[in-house]
Amino acid sequence: MDANDLFPPSQYLKSEDVDAIGEMQLTITKVDRKEYSDETSGKKEVKGELSFAETEKKLAINVTNTNTICAMYGRKDIDKVWLGKTITLYVDHNVPYGNKIVSGIRIRMIDPKQDSVTAFWTAARKLGMTNAEGAEHVKQFNGDFTAALAALNSPF
Repeated sequence: MDANDLFPPSQYLKSEDVDAIGEMQLTITKVDRKEYSDETSGKKEVKGELSFAETEKKLAINVTNTNTICAMYGRKDIDKVWLGKTITLYVDHNVPYGNKIVSGIRIRMIDPKQDSVTAFWTAARKLGMTNAEGAEHVKQFNGDFTAALAALNSPF
């Protein structure tokens, strides 16, 4: 018997759940608020709570994770705008919590602009383009790396 077998399964994702597989990519289906009581101080706290298409377990989100999602998808009307959006969870083993360091779930920042820049340069290098040639190509598309990449991948 494992020590975890002594406790009922949690309805919330834990760092152990994510750490067991490395990273989890999940699609948000619901954004809610939940009131929690701190076990040590008894103080009540409201946190965000996310539900997902891929698992029945929810994620209670702290300020750090909320700010990451806001940077990716926006701060307004999150109960509508975040629905259907994908997030990637990973475990940070150096999260300060009170006066100790614990493992915590974090959300990996997805930056679509940086992704298109990286994809463009990867494709340009595969085609044997130099940095100057790649820069000139992007310049033809007014700095739009997505359009420049599409043109590289076009058969015409």
